[in-house]
Amino acid sequence: MRAVIIGASRLAMASARTFLAQGHEVVIIEKDQAVIDRLDEEYDCSFYCGDGARPGVLEDMDPDSTDLLFCLSDDDTSNVLAAVVAKSMSFDRVVLRLEDDELLSVCEQLGLDNVIVPDERVAQQLLDFAQGEKDCPQ
Repeated sequence: MRAVIIGASRLAMASARTFLAQGHEVVIIEKDQAVIDRLDEEYDCSFYCGDGARPGVLEDMDPDSTDLLFCLSDDDTSNVLAAVVAKSMSFDRVVLRLEDDELLSVCEQLGLDNVIVPDERVAQQLLDFAQGEKDCPQ
């Protein structure tokens, strides 16, 4: 499986680590070359310096050979824009992260169905645990 991750946020890097541990190919797109230089020592994956919301950058990722595109930067606006651009191209599966759940309805109107709001997800897991429905989240 080939996953392209936009951004080098904590969530992005944790996701990269998980995919790499399973033997999957990972490419990380990051705007800041200094961040790439630092992470390149730690991660056995490919890095691409550029803006993941730019069509040319996404085209360089070869949409037809990419199984998953994750928009996981720390900037909601960049994530939404990158997801919209990716959906307009031939990326098969696009997932984006939002911190501001007010943008969920906008994403829905834009046809962006795979949206993760980390705080909402953790809050639901804690509620499930408190109600005895599931074990404590790890």
